[in-house]
Amino acid sequence: MVDHWESLSSQYEREDWSTKPSIFATEIHEYIPTGARILELGCGQGQDGLWFADEQNRFHVLATDISSSALENAQKRKAELEVDAIEFERLDLAELFRYPDEIFDMVYSHLGLHYFDKTVTERLFAEIYRVLKPRGVLAFLANSVNDPEYGTGIKIEDDYFETAGTKKRYFSASTALDFTKNFDVILCDEDGETYKDRKIGVHNLVRFVGRKK
Repeated sequence: MVDHWESLSSQYEREDWSTKPSIFATEIHEYIPTGARILELGCGQGQDGLWFADEQNRFHVLATDISSSALENAQKRKAELEVDAIEFERLDLAELFRYPDEIFDMVYSHLGLHYFDKTVTERLFAEIYRVLKPRGVLAFLANSVNDPEYGTGIKIEDDYFETAGTKKRYFSASTALDFTKNFDVILCDEDGETYKDRKIGVHNLVRFVGRKK
């Protein structure tokens, strides 16, 4: 998994979308508590976290990723943009978090939570719940069972396949709700999109926003 993301990092660095906030980030902005401390899971090139932490938004962000090269690129952009309210840190989402209980106002992930088997995914959502403050917000975008790649490769378990050097879980709105039973739902649908998707008229990614019960 680590080698897979290290190899993709240099490719993603050259994409035009890597320097602007994602569609999902702009869509869920209204749900972020004022002055929030945000934990970002799977920050990639750091574009969303840097936008959350800029002078206009003024959120405080701890942006994490498993790829060291992606984090290096994000650090460079932080210096170039002179954004102070963000820190970058390496984190393996398959492991327990090292953060204290109830420390973040929001946990955010753009296409970072769908790489694990059911056991690890359940533990990951439990960790998200643990580090969120009471009534804290979870917002994530995830792969969809409506993706053309769904069902390709080697099936490991329901909705989880190995293909092209990585393992992917495919969510539906229903399974997203199964993993987030301890959240009051604000938004849950299969209408999410990326800039790449928008160019070809596709919008089937799973969007979820909820508040910790």
